Amino acid sequence: MMKLIFKYRNKIVSLGLLPIIATLICLHFFQNTIVLGISFVVCLSLLLYGIIRLKNLNFFLLLGSVGIGACFVLRLFTGYTFVPYGSITPILELLLLIVAFIHITAPEIYKELQERLHLRNCFSFVLETKTIVILSALHLTVLLFVDHIDHLFSEDGFFFLKYGVPVIIYVLCLIINVVGIHLALQENFRYSLVRIAVVHDGKIYLRQRNDCSDDLHEDAPVWDIAVESPFEGPLEKSDEYAMRITRKICTSNNITPRLILKYTSTPCDDDSQQRVSLYILPLNDKNDLRKIAEGRFFSFDEISETAVRRYNPALLSELDALQMAAEMWQTFGSAD
Repeated sequence: MMKLIFKYRNKIVSLGLLPIIATLICLHFFQNTIVLGISFVVCLSLLLYGIIRLKNLNFFLLLGSVGIGACFVLRLFTGYTFVPYGSITPILELLLLIVAFIHITAPEIYKELQERLHLRNCFSFVLETKTIVILSALHLTVLLFVDHIDHLFSEDGFFFLKYGVPVIIYVLCLIINVVGIHLALQENFRYSLVRIAVVHDGKIYLRQRNDCSDDLHEDAPVWDIAVESPFEGPLEKSDEYAMRITRKICTSNNITPRLILKYTSTPCDDDSQQRVSLYILPLNDKNDLRKIAEGRFFSFDEISETAVRRYNPALLSELDALQMAAEMWQTFGSAD
């Protein structure tokens, strides 16, 4: 199990739950403000390390940094005014629940943050986030009523219900994630990449990204196709996912992405295999494409002439298939 965790450490986002679990446990043995302060520093340090060194944004470390940080600030500056004595765990659970709920209802905030920080697209593992929202909401609702009839419970039973259940919820999420990764490597449900290349008049639209650089261009922006997005679901559903992306980046609803290639690659920061679905998005009018930051159309000859210097290795490996598809669309597309 530890070998599996280490091998897929960049995909097992829920490892970011460990500081939260440790915090929920330590709150019962040490002074609350000190525990919250230390936990906040740990979460924030790991989060920044991931951003600066690994070039990814671990959502659950972000969850812990915001939730624990907010709770720490409330206790530090307001004392027991907003965080009454004996309520630190439910308050922390509520703050974490709010952040998780925002992630589910507005996932574009997380993706936009990745984009602005020039980080790798990584899986958000919405299943674990939904587990937190549902179970924590049920738990806090039960506490709201049980708190008025605590005389019906033994002292140990009430203590477990109030302080033990949150720990179990986050441990369960960690288990779900590790087991899910293991099953995803064997079954049709996989965590794959959807790549969409916008083509027009025999040219391809590229934009600059910092997501994946080789040793020659480490930490330098490289040109890549317009869209690369992680897809969490059965492979046969990737067409629907590509269509949803298309509607976001195109002004016309009559444009359909075409699947041209499926292959398996090794991510630049991992030794595991990952499935990639490559699509072209042919445009009759380039104005149908909403502006994508730092992008322009390239001819395939221009890419070939400067290939070693400034392009994502993934793009170069796909170049022949993309050029063939773009030329065929330019020649026969109007008859489609």
